[in-house]
Amino acid sequence: MTPSSSAATYKDWLESRRIYLAAMSTPQLVTETLSFFQTIRCAGLAPGAESDMLLYQWGVYNWGHGEHFELDITRQFIAEGRVGDDALSQLRVTAYFQPTEDLRRIKAGNRWCEGVDQVEQLRRFVQASEAYKAVSQVAPQRVVAEWSPV
Repeated sequence: MTPSSSAATYKDWLESRRIYLAAMSTPQLVTETLSFFQTIRCAGLAPGAESDMLLYQWGVYNWGHGEHFELDITRQFIAEGRVGDDALSQLRVTAYFQPTEDLRRIKAGNRWCEGVDQVEQLRRFVQASEAYKAVSQVAPQRVVAEWSPV
């Protein structure tokens, strides 16, 4: 896999496991995205563990398409032979929810996972987080997996 093929590879990974974005639950998003990170390595990255990391983030946002509560796991890549922002790209796997008053009360935040050896720590953090607990039993309005340069 390369960074630019990561979204297609992720979707293929899911489909091989009979999981589809349109029907994905929040627990599946977390489990599958962390497993994908642990299992599928990426080519063409700069040396060092920081060239392939995960970011868990949540909060109520409006990016110009209406307000949503988002729960997201982003895989950030740093390409070999590039510098600064030109080296960065991300595979974002995001679940979108209608923002309720309870979800609005949850302070937006994030947490980094700097390598495969920290995945279980991140898993425990996610599952204990207020954001995850608030939406783990709620069907997302939609789930999106997309790759883009930063």
